[in-house]
Amino acid sequence: MVRSKCLLCLLAIFIAGVHAGAQQITGSIRGTVQDPSSAFVQSASVSAQQAETGLKRTAMTDPSGGYVLLELPVGHYELRVEAKGFQKYIQQGITLNVNQTAIIPIHLAVGAESQVLEVIADAQLIQGTVTSLGKTVSEREVLDLPLNGRNFTQLGLLQPGVVPLTPGLAEAGGSLRAGQAYAVNGQRPESNNFLIDGANNFNGVDGGFVLKPPVDAITEFRILTHNASAEFGQSLGSTTNIITRSGTNRFHGALWEFLRNDVFDATNYFAATTEPLKQNQFGGTFGGPIRKDKTFFFAYFEGFRNRQGETDSSTVPSVAERQGDFSQSLNGSGGLRMIYDPLSTQTSADGKTITRTPFAGNRIPQSALDPIAVSYTAKLWKPNAPGIGPYHLRNYYAPLPIKFQARSPWITPRARAEIKVA
Repeated sequence: MVRSKCLLCLLAIFIAGVHAGAQQITGSIRGTVQDPSSAFVQSASVSAQQAETGLKRTAMTDPSGGYVLLELPVGHYELRVEAKGFQKYIQQGITLNVNQTAIIPIHLAVGAESQVLEVIADAQLIQGTVTSLGKTVSEREVLDLPLNGRNFTQLGLLQPGVVPLTPGLAEAGGSLRAGQAYAVNGQRPESNNFLIDGANNFNGVDGGFVLKPPVDAITEFRILTHNASAEFGQSLGSTTNIITRSGTNRFHGALWEFLRNDVFDATNYFAATTEPLKQNQFGGTFGGPIRKDKTFFFAYFEGFRNRQGETDSSTVPSVAERQGDFSQSLNGSGGLRMIYDPLSTQTSADGKTITRTPFAGNRIPQSALDPIAVSYTAKLWKPNAPGIGPYHLRNYYAPLPIKFQARSPWITPRARAEIKVA
């Protein structure tokens, strides 16, 4: 028995240490409770209950009528206030985002405690204690707005001060910038910090994300662009905090398959046939209760498969040039690209000048062609395009071997448990 208690204590200390090392992923509600004469109401019971999981936080107002409800997970809440001599106060439609401190002033009405004053309209939350700048991208925006490749980071570009990487900046970094998403307020992209559910999600190799969950597994994410609080240290740029979805008191899930296929594609202007393309992005989510109002689970999976062919170009000798005829081969200025007879080389008496005679008509006689060179040239690809410019550059196009790309699928279960002690 003593050993079991020791193990439980060690487990509690470990969990507390892990929680203390992570950034805040919840929100809070605070405010004051007043009567009709604007006097503060002391010892009123204020509680907030989450609609999705039934989680409940309760506090009592202090002598100045103030209350604070901390550690509230992201979600929708109902606020209840009860005090002797006043009607019960219920306010619905409260949506709390990550790292949000909502200030909700409450005005009670005199009456019997059995009477209820209910506010149903969405609450306009005030954050009077927050000085940081940033915007929260909600679950509806993540799921409803079109995204190329289902990359949620594209929604961050809707915020002021957030810009995509320029081609020059991305090229200069090479593979070391492959995972970066954006630059904020003029800072280098390596200056950003990334969190997932409050834990570090920063890739020290390329300065981007370690894990990019699919959009269906994200509740919301917030980009703090300026003046973040002390808990978000480490970086000069922005801090992106992703909150993944959680299980609720109801089972819910989704399946998806996003397909790209060459059957629906147009032919490349430079290609003779449509380039092969088979791309599949598929996955699913599922979550629900293990024990109602107590323990929940949520898991997701996404896979990516891409089989794609590309068309490349090259410059090969024309049919006439293969036979020694350069009468139509032009130089950059539009004149003939002269071919000289190497056997006609003459050196002046002083040895300073060397001259050669061009072939007649700029054509090399068949007797002067080397048989090995003729055999080699015959095995080269023949032109299948007019080419570009007087040199007829890039006059041959061919499909490259199909490239296969598979993003390692991941399965990330997420569970959250809460024990209520009477």
